[in-house]
Amino acid sequence: MAGLKSVRNRRNDALSRIGWDRLEHLLANHYRRAGYQVEHVGTGGSGRRFDGGIDLKLRKDGACVLVQSKHWNAYQVTHNAVHELLGVMVNERANGAILVTSGEFTRAAIEAATRHGHVQLVDGDALRAMLGPLPELEPPVVSQPEPPVPRAAPALPVPTLRVSVPSRRPTHRPKSSVKSDLIVIVWRLLGAVLLFWCLNLAFKHALKPLLTPRLPMVQEATPARLPEPVGPPPNLMATPTPPYPPVVVSEPEQAFAVPTEAEIRASQRGADEAIKVIEATTPEM
Repeated sequence: MAGLKSVRNRRNDALSRIGWDRLEHLLANHYRRAGYQVEHVGTGGSGRRFDGGIDLKLRKDGACVLVQSKHWNAYQVTHNAVHELLGVMVNERANGAILVTSGEFTRAAIEAATRHGHVQLVDGDALRAMLGPLPELEPPVVSQPEPPVPRAAPALPVPTLRVSVPSRRPTHRPKSSVKSDLIVIVWRLLGAVLLFWCLNLAFKHALKPLLTPRLPMVQEATPARLPEPVGPPPNLMATPTPPYPPVVVSEPEQAFAVPTEAEIRASQRGADEAIKVIEATTPEM
């Protein structure tokens, strides 16, 4: 158990080897001999699944004392068990309580019981002195296993010889079987012929485009339309005239006129006036 302290002195005697239910019965018999009226309310005497935190109820002279046993041999009983028994004592309105263990109590459990003063602790030493020596339990009889009976060697399987006898087939076949065989042969021949015919037809159909020569496509020539004549129709009855070249008559060339001196001076005068006008209007650079 996690968080629990191991006992300082672990015992190995008759009390440590009995069960927890047997310890409850021993305590009940001890308190009956001591003059108490005992009510066994623990699971060891009532058969119930839960004991409510107490195993015995002791009554004597109008007083009620509760007893709780802890059959712990490997670990010490802690102060939690003391506090739980105090709570049960208050709920049951008992006058006192006794906490019994076949092992040891922790120091905190002893201090808690001493501080409250309503719980009496009985450890393993006091319990053995109170119950006295217990008879040793007889060890269980261990039956010796019987020696194994030697088994006989398994018999080897006897090989069985299997002789296969060839079955005799009839030398002659009935007429019905011969007739059915002929029918089957005829149907197979017909199927083969039909299959050959279908394959031949499919082969020819597939090779037909390859064997047929392809002629070049010739487009029909469209007749050319002649231009419509412009003007009156020619006179077919007139005598044709030979095509003479047209005669081009050039105009007479004009004669070149020579200027007179007056015209030259007038032209010179106009040029001088134009130069003066340009000089007057042009700014100096």
